[in-house]
This record gives sequence, structure tokens and C-alpha cells, in this order.
Amino acid sequence: MRKLLIIISLVLIPLGLMSKEKASRHFTYGVEWNYIASFHCGVHHNFFSEEGYRVNLNQQSFDFESNGEVNLHCGYNIKDNWNISLYSGIVGIYDIGKSVPVSFRFTRFFKEDRRGDRWLCYLDAGSGICLKKNPQMIAVGKVGGGYRLSLSNTSKIDLLFAYRMSLTHPQIVFDGYSVPSDMTNRNNAYVSALSIGISLTF
Repeated sequence: MRKLLIIISLVLIPLGLMSKEKASRHFTYGVEWNYIASFHCGVHHNFFSEEGYRVNLNQQSFDFESNGEVNLHCGYNIKDNWNISLYSGIVGIYDIGKSVPVSFRFTRFFKEDRRGDRWLCYLDAGSGICLKKNPQMIAVGKVGGGYRLSLSNTSKIDLLFAYRMSLTHPQIVFDGYSVPSDMTNRNNAYVSALSIGISLTF
């Protein structure tokens, strides 16, 4: 993973620095890294046990879990202080496993001069697939903010923070028995987390 990040940086940074310095640039692309601190997980499982009786589990857990995330993104600047972008990459969710999310992000900048440093806020929402034996869909949402450092008209570094919520469907294990999907009525896990990150945008 570390080698992949280094390769991506070595490719994207020179491309961004060599791009034409036009204030009217609209299309953007880049890479983003995040450290994720998950602090809460709520689960609601309803299923049939191996013996055939129904089990309903509704639990809340406040445990700390560290995860990482890397995304590639491409987008479009709407005027000077709005951007809409498509994000996709790989992310760890609590102790459940890794997922591949795809999301749209709307970013608002609080200064119209894109050639200077400025504050920002964003809303991010999408879905994805959990990477496990039986892949399942997830839903992801983030609300955050940060500060953009301008290296040039077209090269930026964003320092980011966010609150994020993920909805996923982990494998149910009850008394050492992995419950199959055809014996499962409900299988939801809600994970809350905070993240800090850095993004390179060109």
C-alpha cells in the first residue's frame, strides 16, 4: 500500500505542476489520504440460529478503531467557489473489513479567488462494495471542512477533517456459526468516525 501511494504521488505531482497555469481551469483531479478514528458501532441483527430459533440482537459499542483510506478523484469547478467531484478508492471500516466506495462530493470554498489560500466545507455521499467472501453494498456519508493551500493556479493541497457515517452488512457469527444470508432477516451495522486527511488537487 505504501509503495502504491508513493507511485501515485510521483505521477500526479509532476503532472499537476506541469499543467498550464490558467485561472479559467475547470476540470480537476487528484489523490486523497485519510486517517479514520472510528468510535461507535451500532448493530441490528435478526436471524435464525443453527438450531432453528430466531435471534434478535440490537447492540451499541463504543470502541476505538483505527483505519485508513486512499481515494482518487476527478471533478469540475463550478464558478470560482464550488466544485463537484467523483471519489473512489479503498477504505477500512471499523473491524469489519475493507470496502471500495464510490461517492460524489460537493465542496464550497469561502473565498472567490482560487489563486489564494481559503477555507472550505464539503458534503460527500455515495455507496460501495465490501471486500469479503460475500460482497455486500455499503452506504457512506461525510460532512467536513478544511483549509486549502494554493501552490499555483492549478495545484492545491487541502488539509481536511470530517465526521463520517457508514452503513454496512458484516458477516453474522453466532456461537461460532456463520449465519447464511437465506437465514438472515436483518443485518445492519452503523459506524461513526472522525477523520483527518490531506488531498492533492490539480
